[in-house]
Amino acid sequence: MVRLSLAAVFLFQVLSMTSGTPAIGQQGETFRPGFGWQPGMRIEASETRVGVMREGTVSDSGKVSTASYAIVVSEHRDGLLISHEDVRVERIGDFPDELPPIARVNAVVADNLQYWMRLPNLVVTEEGEFVRVDDLEGFRFRVESSIRPVASALGGGDPEILGLLDSLLAVVINDETIEGLAADRWSSLVDKWAGTDWEIGRVFGAEIMAPNPLVPGPAIDYSIQAGVTRKIACQAPSGGLMCAVFVMVTRPAESAIREAARILADSLGAQLLAAAGGEVPAEYAEGGEDALTFQELVLEGRVELMADPVSLLPLWLEERQKRAGSGIGLGEPFSFYTEEILTTEFSYPEGR
Repeated sequence: MVRLSLAAVFLFQVLSMTSGTPAIGQQGETFRPGFGWQPGMRIEASETRVGVMREGTVSDSGKVSTASYAIVVSEHRDGLLISHEDVRVERIGDFPDELPPIARVNAVVADNLQYWMRLPNLVVTEEGEFVRVDDLEGFRFRVESSIRPVASALGGGDPEILGLLDSLLAVVINDETIEGLAADRWSSLVDKWAGTDWEIGRVFGAEIMAPNPLVPGPAIDYSIQAGVTRKIACQAPSGGLMCAVFVMVTRPAESAIREAARILADSLGAQLLAAAGGEVPAEYAEGGEDALTFQELVLEGRVELMADPVSLLPLWLEERQKRAGSGIGLGEPFSFYTEEILTTEFSYPEGR
């Protein structure tokens, strides 16, 4: 992600993202947040991950897992070091008795990776711009040494399961993915917002290039709309009595959505044909008609941050990823909706 600047603005319009929370700041008020993270600061963070899934008329949602950790700010030769310490992840609820060990391992590893992969130690400038992940090799070791013992215990030491775990971690825990997720996370907290003039109740938009969220390959065009919806009463870390609420919505461009839908339909259609086996109608088996087509595909990311408008020290962050669509598979209509909601609350221990 890139820092938004007024030079990148191509669209101004009234912000459509509203809230019923009483506003303190006045519509049209402008302000420019700085970066007030200082060496010696310690911030306690508590995260909750909620999953929402609907397929046709069947719906399932609920809290999946929680995590806690500390953010410690210290000096670094290139600016500041933002460290994540004492990371603890806890899954909510018991596994069904009939769930096989490999499925249990997959679920726990996925939960842990959701948190761990976003929390390496970062180097940022004194103005808050992301520089790089600090000590990538050490971070990979931390992630693997935290996940392997839990996964091994759930898998009963089964060598086949441990081999699959090795393969999974080798693919997922790579330098490019770590850097990308870390930059995105820091952008949501600071880099999107610092050093820009914001006007309450208005939005500006921009276009960026970013990885395709569905299939590997070249980066694709995204549209961004961002703004400050309101200022609300709070106990700000800087000592003030107001916090700003920043919102950014990211969507792939229409052309990118169409191409992603085409590639995804080809892949899923082949899987659908393979699963159906000999029961596939002739018109699909012989390639006369597409096994699966999308009529609609929606991909959307949304970030909402409540932070000190002076220092950008955060109090609350919500990150949402939505995937939804509908279409026809082997002549039958289908629809799906999934959303992952990651909410983080931040607190500031007195005297630390």
